[in-house]
Parts: sequence; C-alpha cells; structure tokens
Amino acid sequence: MDGRINLAREIGQDLLRHKWHLLLAMVTVLSAMAVIVVTHGTRQLTSEYNELMAEQDRLDIEWRNLLLEQNTLMEHSRVEALARDKLGMHRPDPGKEKLVTQP
Repeated sequence: MDGRINLAREIGQDLLRHKWHLLLAMVTVLSAMAVIVVTHGTRQLTSEYNELMAEQDRLDIEWRNLLLEQNTLMEHSRVEALARDKLGMHRPDPGKEKLVTQP
C-alpha cells in the first residue's frame, strides 16, 4: 500500500455508518425551513389583518358621519323650513283640515 487514503470513499463509508445522524440532520434542516416559511406567512397575514382593521375603522367613522348627516337632513324643523322657503308651503289651519279614513 502506498498509504494514501481515498477521501471520497472514506466520506461515503462514514455517511453510511451514520445514516441515522444524517437523516436526523436533514429532518432538522427541513423543519427549520418549514418554521421560516410558516413564520413569514404568519407575518404577512398579521400585516394584512392590521391593514384591514385600519380600513374597517376608517369605514366605521365614515358610516357614523353619514348617519349624523342623514339625521341632520331628516330633522323635522329642517324639512319644514325647506317646504316653507323653497316650495312656498304652509301648515293648514286646524279648521280646514279634513280627516280621511278607510272603511
């Protein structure tokens, strides 16, 4: 023998002798990659959730403002003033009122 060692053959034999360790190392790496993917997905979903919650808050505020505007526009005094000023309407005298009933 010339005392030389075939490094590739030695590595191959070593890997075969410790195949369970190699398998566990591969499973550990795959598990770590899965954790990275799931964490990234979770962060994206959390960011999207926060954006949607901010949009919901904005829409709630707009809805409340629209309700206030609607209530303001529907006030009896405002409707009465518009009818009197723009349409020239007036409240009839109580003596001229007629009650209509259905049989």
